[in-house]
Amino acid sequence: MTTYTIGTNCHIRLTHADINSGNPYGFILDQQNKTAGPPVTIQREVDSDENTTIKIYFNVLMADDLINPDGSQHAASKSDMYDMLTAYLAKIDGLSLDTVVGTYSDIGASGHCATEYHYSGPSIMACQLNNAGTYYPQVLSTALYNSCWDGTLTWETSYWR
Repeated sequence: MTTYTIGTNCHIRLTHADINSGNPYGFILDQQNKTAGPPVTIQREVDSDENTTIKIYFNVLMADDLINPDGSQHAASKSDMYDMLTAYLAKIDGLSLDTVVGTYSDIGASGHCATEYHYSGPSIMACQLNNAGTYYPQVLSTALYNSCWDGTLTWETSYWR
């Protein structure tokens, strides 16, 4: 099993209890601007009742022989990445997205969730995820993943997940 580390062998990670034995799976993003880094954009909407809805957008690059952020060769094949991404996009809740700014939890793919672009070599999937219920701002990934029964955080400093 590959361990995915943001900035080393992936740009983002997706996690769901039913997929990949609940372990994070890393994806390479399509970088439009190589100096700015991989784009993950967040759209926030607040309604008149002060309920917050977020929409998270990112473009996953899938191809054989991709290069990781650290310059090494990506371990997964194009078809493996496609299969994993479509499995995550079939979940309407319970997803976590790890980014460079933290983890967005309890999000899902409801409504329009992806547009696929297939070329002779690479494929790009433009993805959209939404909060599945109450909006919780992103938290530091290390804090979230240490907030489990056998984690290192105390009751007062941990997050429910």
